[in-house]
Amino acid sequence: MKSITSAGVVIGLLFVTIAGLKVRERQEISNGGYGSLRDLFASRDTQVDIAEGDYYEGISDLLKTKYVDPIKDDQKLLTGAIRGMVTGLNDADSQFYNPNEFKAYKDARAGEYTGVGVWLDYKMVKNQIKVAGVDDDLELPRLMVVSVAPGSSADKAGVKVGDLVSEVDDHWVVNSEDILKYRKAQSDYLNKKIDFKTINDMRKQIKMKLDKSMSAVHAKEHLITGTTGSIKVTFERGDKTIDTTLEKGTYDIPSLKEENGSFVLLFTSGAPEALKSYISGKSNVTIDLRHNVLGDFETMRKCLSVIAPAGAYGYFENHNSSTPIILKTDTGNAKPPKIKLLVDPSTRDAAEVFALALSAKGYASLSGTEMGNSRKHHEICQLADGSGYTLATGLFKTGTPKPSDDKLAANDGAKSPLNDNIAAKAGAAQ
Repeated sequence: MKSITSAGVVIGLLFVTIAGLKVRERQEISNGGYGSLRDLFASRDTQVDIAEGDYYEGISDLLKTKYVDPIKDDQKLLTGAIRGMVTGLNDADSQFYNPNEFKAYKDARAGEYTGVGVWLDYKMVKNQIKVAGVDDDLELPRLMVVSVAPGSSADKAGVKVGDLVSEVDDHWVVNSEDILKYRKAQSDYLNKKIDFKTINDMRKQIKMKLDKSMSAVHAKEHLITGTTGSIKVTFERGDKTIDTTLEKGTYDIPSLKEENGSFVLLFTSGAPEALKSYISGKSNVTIDLRHNVLGDFETMRKCLSVIAPAGAYGYFENHNSSTPIILKTDTGNAKPPKIKLLVDPSTRDAAEVFALALSAKGYASLSGTEMGNSRKHHEICQLADGSGYTLATGLFKTGTPKPSDDKLAANDGAKSPLNDNIAAKAGAAQ
C-alpha cells in the first residue's frame, strides 16, 4: 500500500506544473492579428446581438470604472488586447514582440544583429505518449538557430544553423521532450518496467529543472537583444551538447557587394539598384542568398524584375484560397543572365521565395543544401509604444492557382499587398 501511495504522489506531483507550462507557452508564443479592433471582436451568442466593437470598448470601460486602481494608460490596454489576440492564434509563424524585441527584429531585417549574433525561430515539437492507457500529448516550441552572423560571437564559438537552445544562463529552456521522458517513465512505472527509485530520481531531476527554468520566448529575448555583457548558452546538435559563453554586441551581415566571386544579396534598402549594377554586362552571375532571413518582400519583388523577365512567379495562398495573391512583375529583364543561387538552411522568408520563384521558372539553378522551409509572407505592424507583431498572411507556392478569373484578376499584379506595413496603427485601431 505504501508503494502505491508513493506512486500516486510521484505521478501527480508535477501535473499542475506541467499543465501550467502548457498554458504559459501557448500564451507566450506570439501570434498575429491586424486591422481595426472592431473587425476582430464579434459575438458568438445567438441570443444577444452585440456590436463587434463593443467588446473591447465595454471591457475597457469596465476596467476604467471598476478596477481597484486607476487606469491611466489607454495604450497599455490596447497593446494588451492586441497581444492577447496575437497569442490566441497559437502560431509560431506569427509573433508579438515587446519594444526591445521589435527593435531587434527590425535591425535584423536591415542586416544588423544584436545580442549574441544569431537569429532564432521556433520549432514546434509535438510528442505523444500513453499513460495508463490514455493518450497524453504536449506541444512546446524549441528555440532553433536559423541564421548566424559571420564574425559574430556565436559564429566564433561554432554555433550552427539548426542548433537548439537548451539552457540560457543556467536556466533550463522548457521543452516537451524532457517532460515527455518523465511522463513515459510514469507509464513504465505503472506497467512495472522500472522501479520506484528510478521514477523518483527522474522526478527530482525534472523538478530541479523546473525550479530554474525559462520559456523559449524569454530565452529568445535574452539572446537577440542587448549589445553589452556576456551570456552562457547551451546548445544541442543531435546527441551533442555544446556549452558556450557568448559576448553580446552588434554584428552586420555583409550584403550588396561582390565577395568570393558571388554577389551577397539581402532584401534591404538599395538592393534592386545594387543588383542591377552587379549584373550589368554579365552573362553568368552567382548570387549568395545565405544568412538571409526576414527580408522585405516588396524589395524582393523588385529584385525579381531586375534579374528576370516580367511575368507571374507563383502565388501566396491562405485559408481564403479562392483569392490568392500573385507574385508578379510588370517590368523585367528581357535578356537575363544565367543565374546560380547559393542557398542553405539560413535561406528563408523572402530569400527562399526568390530562389523558388526563379528556379521553378528555369531562370536560376540552386547550389547548396536544402533551404529553411520558411515560405510565408508576413504583414508587420508597429504599435505606438514600440512593440509590434507579425502576421503570416500567405504560404508561397509555385505554379498557377485555379480560382475564378474575376477573383484572380482582383488580386493580380504588382499592386498586390506584398509590401510590409511597418506603421503605428494603434491610434487608428481605436
